[in-house]
Amino acid sequence: MNTGCSDTPEWVEIIHNSRNPRVLTMLSGGKDSIAAICLLKRKGLDVSAVHFIHKWCSSIPTEEAERICRQMDIPLRIIDFTNEFYQEIHNFTDGRPCALCKKKMYQILIRLLETSDFGWLCIGDTANDRTTIMRMRSHIGSGKNESLVCSTYFGSEMGLELPAGIGVVRPLIKMTADETEQFLLSEGIQVRRINSTGDKYFEYHREGCFIQFADMGVAIDTELCDRLKEYNDVITEFARKENILASVHLPSTFIITIPKGYEIKAAEYLRKKGYDVDFDCNRDAEVAEFCCSADVQSLSPFLLETGAYIKLFHRFSERLELMDDSPEIVQVEGKAFCTAQDKDAVLRIIFDFDASNAFVSYVCGEQSTSIKNKGFFSNLIIELFRTRKFHII
Repeated sequence: MNTGCSDTPEWVEIIHNSRNPRVLTMLSGGKDSIAAICLLKRKGLDVSAVHFIHKWCSSIPTEEAERICRQMDIPLRIIDFTNEFYQEIHNFTDGRPCALCKKKMYQILIRLLETSDFGWLCIGDTANDRTTIMRMRSHIGSGKNESLVCSTYFGSEMGLELPAGIGVVRPLIKMTADETEQFLLSEGIQVRRINSTGDKYFEYHREGCFIQFADMGVAIDTELCDRLKEYNDVITEFARKENILASVHLPSTFIITIPKGYEIKAAEYLRKKGYDVDFDCNRDAEVAEFCCSADVQSLSPFLLETGAYIKLFHRFSERLELMDDSPEIVQVEGKAFCTAQDKDAVLRIIFDFDASNAFVSYVCGEQSTSIKNKGFFSNLIIELFRTRKFHII
C-alpha cells in the first residue's frame, strides 16, 4: 500500500482524501490513546474505538475509555479476550507476557478489520516509544513512500499484517510524553491512572495489566494471575493515596515504587490488608555506590530451570538499545555467560546459579549510540532482576 504521507500536518488531509477515511482507534484507556483519539476527533475525522479487556486487568482504563467515548460521542466496542489471553500466557516463564498479549490482541483486531469498514487504524505511540520508532524506520527504509505518522507498519516483527488497503496513523509519534500531557490539559481532559509502575519503571512507560508483574522463571497459571490482581489492586489503593506509582511482583512480593523510598511503607500497607509480604526482599542493600558493573545477589533458581535468564539478558540488552543481531550465550553446568555488543558498547552478564548471584558489566564508549546513563543502568537491575540486593562496583 502506498500511503503517500509526509511528516507534516497534511496527514489529516491525506486521511480525509483517502479511499476510506474511517479510522478505528486502539483505545487502551491510558493518556496516550485518549490523546490520539481526541486529536482525531478534533480534526473532524470519522473515528471509532476498540478496547480490549481480560479478567485480571484493572477496571480504571475501561472506565476511562467508556467515559471519554461517551463525552465525545465516539462509538466504542469492548472485547473481552480472557480465554484467548490465558491460552497464550499459561505456563509462560519469562516474566512479562506483554508480547504474547499484544500479538493475540492484534490477531483479534485483524479479524475485526477484515469484517469491518475501516480504512485506517490509529495507534497512540509517541516519540518516547523508541523501540517502535526504530522498527518503523527500518520498515520505511525499504523503499516505501511512508512516514512515521502514516505508514503500513503494524506488527511485522510478530509476523502480522493488516488487511490490504488499511493504513496506520500515529498522530502522536512526533510528540513526547510531556507534550501529550500538555495537549490533554489544553483540551481540558484529565485521565485517571492506575498508578502502577507500568512496563519500564523508571522512565516513560505505559500502564498495563497486572500480569506483567509475574516474576521471571515462574510459570503463569490462574492462581498466580488471581493473586497478581488481588495484590496490585491493593497496591493501587496505596499508590493513589500517596500520589506515587507502585507495583508488587509475585510470588516474590518484591515492591517497586516511583519515587523510591515507599517500599517498606507499601509492604506494611499490604500486610495490614491481610496479604503476606517478604520484608527482607524489599529492604535496600547496605552498599549503594555505583559504577558500570554490579554484583547481583539472591538470583532466582527458576531463571536457570526454565531458561528465562536468556529472556532477561535479551531484555537488558534491548533496554540499553544494544542492537546485537547475534549475542553470545554459553551455558556451562551451573553458569551462563552472555555477551552482547554494538559498535562501542559491550554488555556481559554472568549468571552463577550455584552461588545464586550474577555479575553484570556494561561498558559504553563515546562512539556508541546505546544508552550511557549510569542511573538508567542501575534502575534496569532493579527492574529486571527485581532485587535491591546488588553491589555497584
